[in-house]
Amino acid sequence: MALLTRRQARLILPLGAALALSLTGDSTLYAVLPNRYAEVGLGLGAVGVMLGVNRLIRLPGNLLAGALNDRLGRRRLFLIGLSLGILSTLGYSLARGFWPFLLARLLWGTAWALINVGGYTMVLDWSTGADRGRMTGFYQVAYMAGLAFSPILGGTLTDALGFRPATRLCAATSALGLGVAYLALPDVPLPAESVAAPRLSLAALGSTLRTLDRRILRAGFIYLGLFFVSNGVLMSTISRYLGERWGEAVSLGGLAIGVSSLAGGMLALRASLGILGGPVAGILSDRLGNRWPVVRVGLLVGMGGFSLLMLMGGVWLVPLGVALVSLSAGSLIAVLAAIVGDQAAGQRSGMAMGVMATAGDMGSATGPLVAYALAAFLPLRWIYGLCAALLALALLVTVGTGGRDRNDA
Repeated sequence: MALLTRRQARLILPLGAALALSLTGDSTLYAVLPNRYAEVGLGLGAVGVMLGVNRLIRLPGNLLAGALNDRLGRRRLFLIGLSLGILSTLGYSLARGFWPFLLARLLWGTAWALINVGGYTMVLDWSTGADRGRMTGFYQVAYMAGLAFSPILGGTLTDALGFRPATRLCAATSALGLGVAYLALPDVPLPAESVAAPRLSLAALGSTLRTLDRRILRAGFIYLGLFFVSNGVLMSTISRYLGERWGEAVSLGGLAIGVSSLAGGMLALRASLGILGGPVAGILSDRLGNRWPVVRVGLLVGMGGFSLLMLMGGVWLVPLGVALVSLSAGSLIAVLAAIVGDQAAGQRSGMAMGVMATAGDMGSATGPLVAYALAAFLPLRWIYGLCAALLALALLVTVGTGGRDRNDA
């Protein structure tokens, strides 16, 4: 059986290509801004603000993007998001000083809300209960691939050409993705009931949120916890954890490897396993006809990973622990998105994905803050133990879910 049918590929290939290429500007900043901040007139203290403020605007922006997708359609807003992303990356190459650069980062936060929510919503619209896990899994492959190659591309270009020329080339790369989407991305018609939807307002947003299925809210809680422990805590602390245990270098088979290099390799491993875990878990959840057992297994795998990190075993247990957490995250992101699609296909799918995206951004943003606040008086091994406990709480949230959770199967 082909990995993707012709119908599935018709959406996933152009959508995934545009998504992956849109990440070049943002990912480049994470790779180079901590060392190149002076070139754009920033101080060291402003680096953290610039790397995090885009998430801040997405907290309300995701919900608004979801509501707009349900009201105005998917493809148009996705293309607008790609266009704003190109403008934000060009802004990095032109801005000098705090406020102009901040404006470019806020523009990217707005762009990503439209890209991320719109892309997932199109996947949900284009799929059914029989193939939704497969579709969300392969869409995640594009996201993880973008996260993997974008920092390498941006970092290499910056070393070779300098920051401003590199970001202009990153903008051109994202423009290629816009071209692919404009030419090849099929239109996804709005559900018929959306035509008669009430005018967009805060009251209408609140009403829609109150009517979301409890399983969507459970999935949102798990999504928040997952991004908190993986994207938030683990990504921001693994280098410090290695330093706490082994100092500046780790000896592997008589070879001394720097902590920063080892941490970078583990983060690359995280992206690679996310590429593997999403499609496998998604396809499995389709075949079972019930996605919640896959969610429970994913949470148990993540708990196992953090438990290994907490145990302070040999050096080889650390990459194993990171690998288990990465497989857990990659699997759960795809399956939780499919669960949302099963319960909110149609008029509310944009808003439901907006809720999920907001939950993920809240977890990613607060994870490093909480981790480093606790690290002032707790060893990181105990913080990883708390992460395992949070995943155990998420496992309890799944109690009472089961059966054939499909509204379109």
